[in-house]
Amino acid sequence: MAKHAFLLLSSPDNPGKFANPLTYAQQLDADGHEVVVYFDGAATNFFDGIEDRAPPAVDAYEGAKDSGLIAGVCDHCATVMEVVDAVEAEGFEIEDTEHRPDTAALVDEGYELHMV
Repeated sequence: MAKHAFLLLSSPDNPGKFANPLTYAQQLDADGHEVVVYFDGAATNFFDGIEDRAPPAVDAYEGAKDSGLIAGVCDHCATVMEVVDAVEAEGFEIEDTEHRPDTAALVDEGYELHMV
């Protein structure tokens, strides 16, 4: 089976940009592929006001989170976007201001990168 890393970069204003890749990640995981998902860039804003986000995006996020697919949130982006409290309220740690994930390490580990 293949290894896939989804990097969500888009603004949460377009729910399809969240629902679709999170759904694809769950489908790949269900079929036995190794999958990780990272929130990066403008996508870190998803956590701020998550209760008001479009249901398809929230449902897909909750499914991916429940499946253990959410590997992390970019510390630097969450800090710059001023959403650290919202990110941490969802159970993700923001430890410093380093940019994450390390895409070179992911590629070295055999992950195919999918950026949305």
